[in-house]
Amino acid sequence: MVTRRLLLPALVLAWAALVTLRHTWAGDMRLHEGVLHALLRDTWSPVDPMVGAVEGSPYFSPPMVALAAVARLLHLRVQTVLELSGLVNVAVWLWALTRFCRRLGGPAVAVLAIVFELLLWGLSPREWSGFPGLFSLSWTMAYPSLLATGLMLLAWDLYLDRRWWPLVPVLALIALTHPFTAFNTGLGLAAFALARPGRLKDRRAYAAAAAAAGLVLLWPWSDPAALAGAAGGLSEIHRRLALDLGGDFGFSHFGLALAGLPALVSGASRRPMGRELLLLFSLTISVVGLGLATGTFSLARALPVAVLPLHLALASALAGTGAVDGVKRRATAGLAVAACAAGIVGNSGGLVRAWQGPLDPRTLTAWGGRSTTTVYDPLVRRIRAGTVVLGDQVWPGRLVVARGAYTVVPPWPYPFVDEAARRRDTRIFFAPATTPAQRAKIVERYRVGCVLAARRSPALRPGAVAGFRKIAETRRGGVRLICR
Repeated sequence: MVTRRLLLPALVLAWAALVTLRHTWAGDMRLHEGVLHALLRDTWSPVDPMVGAVEGSPYFSPPMVALAAVARLLHLRVQTVLELSGLVNVAVWLWALTRFCRRLGGPAVAVLAIVFELLLWGLSPREWSGFPGLFSLSWTMAYPSLLATGLMLLAWDLYLDRRWWPLVPVLALIALTHPFTAFNTGLGLAAFALARPGRLKDRRAYAAAAAAAGLVLLWPWSDPAALAGAAGGLSEIHRRLALDLGGDFGFSHFGLALAGLPALVSGASRRPMGRELLLLFSLTISVVGLGLATGTFSLARALPVAVLPLHLALASALAGTGAVDGVKRRATAGLAVAACAAGIVGNSGGLVRAWQGPLDPRTLTAWGGRSTTTVYDPLVRRIRAGTVVLGDQVWPGRLVVARGAYTVVPPWPYPFVDEAARRRDTRIFFAPATTPAQRAKIVERYRVGCVLAARRSPALRPGAVAGFRKIAETRRGGVRLICR
């Protein structure tokens, strides 16, 4: 029985290992590489990994500090450390999900819950951090958000068991690792408390939350107050996620999860955790709807917690205590099988990643489109770690950050600096009418060490930037690197 119970988690880990062996990543992986580079340069007082202008950063979470220590101790490359951490993240998530599913019935519930969490999203799933679908995981398993998702499930389990002392550090770790998941954790705790009003009177729960908040405030690598103040600036980057719910009402990206809706509604009063799961779904959908109505698009990051109770309710209906029987059971099973078959098609990109060889770098994603990183890679390799780079395009800055260098304009949204001013100065720097003296002021303002731009840019003409010389250029794409 134990062997059969571990078979699916073992297969998922084997798939994750095969994906990892491709060593082909894109998106935020480069940001996390930059985070480790920053911590390796200065573990105790690191500056932010994107522009190098602010001491501390929310990205300097406990897991990342620990990974930097591992990289330093074992002399491993940052990409290697992150890839290995991805396997650990998957294992923690599988373990925590299996543990939480014990509340819903026998071992089969956990098996089905894992299958549904991996497959039942949509025919066009997104690769968002914190979304544990198979396609998403194939790109994001090394992100700290997956570890935080596993810890969220553990926190819920500890709360329902009334194990307050272990709950305190887990809550603090979630908040420091991934604030969006911390918000989702709070939604779950609120739903579970409201489902059984007697829990609202337990003062130990409030004491645990206060103690966790105290631990967060003691963390020396980031300022929680600054993060809270900058939360509004993170809304716009989630517009695309919010728009996924428009048009077809989100069916193409999340519609397969609705296979669990009948089980969620019908099981509210007759199955274990039925009331809690229904309330969690309702509360989360209300929060997401509020975000759409008010333009607070970052609230759409709660969508994984809206999908989760649908998956759990379906698993409980098929294999848990109080599972449906007779004709209704066969209908529910048929619906689940059909949805999973569609989910395999939708997540086929994640499956292909497990056996596909290293991708041509030209197919990697930068801003959601195709990027010719082969144009920039030879130049970026010439940039020293810790150097501030000024570029005429934003997205190559992601390659720069992954190298351990900095950019003037953050290549990811970063509300902790005046991004508008940096963009304005960049436009001035590359404008044809700008004088060498004006460019020199911008160079000194941001301590620019290199300029990466099109070879024909006015800023790269002889004498346009005093004290810089050509380091390298590529004929293909016509890009040049000049440095002090």
